[in-house]
Amino acid sequence: MKFTLLIASLFCLCLITSAQVNPTLDSLKSEFHRIDSIKLDAETRANDLKARIEKLLPPPIIKPWKTGGFMAVNFNQMNFNNWAGGGVNAISVTTLGNLSFNYKKDKVSWANNIDLAYGMIQNKGQGTRKNEDKIDYLTKFGYTSPVKNVNYAILANFKSQFAPSYSFNDQNERSPMISKFMSPAFVLASVGIDWKPKPYLSFYISPATGKFTFVTVNDNRIKTAFAVDTNKTVRSEFGALMNIFFQKDVYKNVNWLSRVSLFNNYTDKNTANRKNIDVNFENMISTKLGKYITASLFLNWIYDNDIVISYDENDPTKKGPRLQFKEVFGVGFSYKLQKKRRK
Repeated sequence: MKFTLLIASLFCLCLITSAQVNPTLDSLKSEFHRIDSIKLDAETRANDLKARIEKLLPPPIIKPWKTGGFMAVNFNQMNFNNWAGGGVNAISVTTLGNLSFNYKKDKVSWANNIDLAYGMIQNKGQGTRKNEDKIDYLTKFGYTSPVKNVNYAILANFKSQFAPSYSFNDQNERSPMISKFMSPAFVLASVGIDWKPKPYLSFYISPATGKFTFVTVNDNRIKTAFAVDTNKTVRSEFGALMNIFFQKDVYKNVNWLSRVSLFNNYTDKNTANRKNIDVNFENMISTKLGKYITASLFLNWIYDNDIVISYDENDPTKKGPRLQFKEVFGVGFSYKLQKKRRK
């Protein structure tokens, strides 16, 4: 009898405890759902207020201009003393500069690029000579077409040099001047289509391009060398142009710039020359060795059937078109200029 009463008492205690716990659990659940509902309502109101505020704010200012570039000074020095292989002591300094200023707004774009270079070298026993001289300005105006990545474009290019140039024979005797500023100068002007399948790659094609070779100095030797009539200061050509431009960081701190220009004068009075193509192939590979230290390699191939070059040192009468090649390697100080467009 006592055992039965004990069991009954324990059962009643359990019922009482359960009755006290369930109301507490239910109230907690109810409070949680109430707070969660308030939270969701607050988030909805916050998002609505944010959208209304954004509508009232003025549109972000987008600067259409983006500028950039770099400056570099390269040094080369060689010294020999009792060197069995031989050599000539020499020192050279080359200054390089590049500046770009590009415009982009809506359907209109305008790209500008200036390449400048000037260098001097002094070999032992010889005077100071120029070993690099370059002025190259390229501008391209574009308007977006209905075709993806294709622009209608107008292109112009100017190339010349800063100072007079001379050649030297084995006796270190200087020749008469062979070139100077605007003698020659090369100008391209064309209308065409610019296709840019990748941010780092573009193809420009023009069926209507004017190419002008200027020799403003009154020197028949220089005019003849660049196929300009001795009674004139400019030689005009009209034909087709194709430009291919590539620039990309191929590795970390290594940038490769490559540019190919192909021109065909399909209106040449000499029909035999209409099959010839003027080629200008440039490559610049630069790498950062430190914050302000860079190494660069420049390679340039040019072929123009109209430019006469003496190719036999023993017989100066042997002249004709030849493949021209230039290579410049240097290590020096550089500083990068860049101002990104604000979005």
